Amino acid sequence: MLACVTLAQSKSFSLRVDESALDRSSPSPIQSYSTILKPSTPAVVAVTTQQLVRKLYPGGSNPIEDMLRRYYGLPRLNQARIEEEKVPTGIGSGVIVSPQGHVVTNAHVITDPRTGELMEEVLVQMGEQKEYPADVIGYDHTTDIAVLKIDAEDELPFATLANSDQLQVGDIVFAVGNPLGIGMTVTMGIISATRKSELGILREEGAYENFIQTDASINRGNSGGALLDAKGRLIGINTAIISQTGANIGIGLAIPVNMVRRALTDYIEEGKIRRGFLGVSLRSDLNQNGAMVGSVVSGSAADKAGFLPGDKIIKVGDKQVLSVNQTRVAISQAKPGSKIPIEVLRNDKPLSLYVVLGSMSEELSPLPGIELALLTPESRQKYQVPNKVSGVVVTNSKGEVETFKEGVVLVEINGAQILDLDDVADNLYPGINRFYVWYRGKYRFLAYRIP
Repeated sequence: MLACVTLAQSKSFSLRVDESALDRSSPSPIQSYSTILKPSTPAVVAVTTQQLVRKLYPGGSNPIEDMLRRYYGLPRLNQARIEEEKVPTGIGSGVIVSPQGHVVTNAHVITDPRTGELMEEVLVQMGEQKEYPADVIGYDHTTDIAVLKIDAEDELPFATLANSDQLQVGDIVFAVGNPLGIGMTVTMGIISATRKSELGILREEGAYENFIQTDASINRGNSGGALLDAKGRLIGINTAIISQTGANIGIGLAIPVNMVRRALTDYIEEGKIRRGFLGVSLRSDLNQNGAMVGSVVSGSAADKAGFLPGDKIIKVGDKQVLSVNQTRVAISQAKPGSKIPIEVLRNDKPLSLYVVLGSMSEELSPLPGIELALLTPESRQKYQVPNKVSGVVVTNSKGEVETFKEGVVLVEINGAQILDLDDVADNLYPGINRFYVWYRGKYRFLAYRIP
C-alpha cells in the first residue's frame, strides 16, 4: 500500500496522493467502513462566511417628544446611530488537503450569490470548537473551485487524493460534509455517472462543467465537502444537486479531484489558474460525437499545428471527447506549453495533430488578432481621445476581430474598468465577452466570443 502513495511537494505545500486502483474483484460485502473513513473524515471542515453590514439603531424618543424638542430647541438624548457589524451569511464545507493548512471548497461557498464578490470574512471550523480565520488564495467561478489557507499551531489532518480518472460507475462513494449546519455527516452511495456536462449548473459564462454524479445524499451545507472512495481517498468536491424541490432526490454532483488538484497547484505556485489554449472556435456536431472546429485563430497553437475549419475533434490526449464542453475541459486541463496529440476527423478520415498548447492568460492579453497599448499623450492626439476617456487603445487589428478598429478604446470588459493590459487578461474568459468601448466621440457596447 505504501508503495502506491506519493507525496507531491513544492516549496510551499505538499499533497498525499494515492493513485492505486480499487479492488473491484472481491465478492464479499464489507460489514463496516468505519476504519476506512476514520483517518479521512477529520480533514473535512465547516466553512462559514461573515459580511460587514450597516445597522440602524433608532433613538429612544417617540414622535410627540421629537416635535416638542424641535419646537423648544432641546437636544435629543438618544440619537439614532448607524453601526457596522459582521453577521453570519453562509455555511458550507471544505477539505484540508495539505499539512500546511490548504483547504479546498466551492467558490460559491465563499462569495456573495448576488454579486459573485468575495465575502468579508471566511472561517474554517474543525470539530465543534476549533475555528480559524482563512486566507483566500484564489477562487474561480468557471470551475466553482476555491483554495483557502489556515494557520494552526497543532498538526492538521489532511486527506489523501486519488486519481479521479480511474472512477467507474458503480464504485462505492461517501459524501462527507456539514449539511444544514448540523455538523459532520457521512452518507453513502455509488457513482452514477462521470464526465457530466452541459447541465447549466455553473451559470458563469465560459464555465467548465465536468461532474461526477452520485446518489450519495448531498444537502445544503455539503457544498465544498468531500466525496471519498472505498479507500477513504478524496475523489471529488461536492458541489450541487439537481432537484425540483431543493431537497435531495439522489442526483448529486461533485468536481473531480484531478480538476481540483490542478487548480490548487496553479493557485499556490502561480497565483492564478493557467489553462491550455488551443485557439479555435467550436460548435456542436449534429451526431453528438466530438466538437467541430468553426474557425482557427491566426498564429495560435491550433494554427501552427495545422487545424482547419471543419475538423472534428474526437480525442484530446488520452481522453475521448463527445461534446464541445468535454473538449474545452480537456484542453483547459492540459498544461500550457505541453505537447499533446489531438485526434480529429478530416473528411471522415482520422488524423492526429500534435499541438504545443498556449496559455489562456498569455493568449488573451492582448486579444488574439489585435494589438493594444496604454493611452499616452501621443496616442490620445493621434486617435483624438479626450482626457476624460480611460482604458487601452487598439493600435492594430486583423483577422477575426475587425470589429475592434484601430483607435477603439476598451473602457470596460464584462463590467470591469480597464486601466492597463493586465486588466484585459484578468477580465476575459472563454465564451461571449461584453466590451464597453469608445470610438470617435461615442460610447457603445460590443460582444465578442473568445474561443
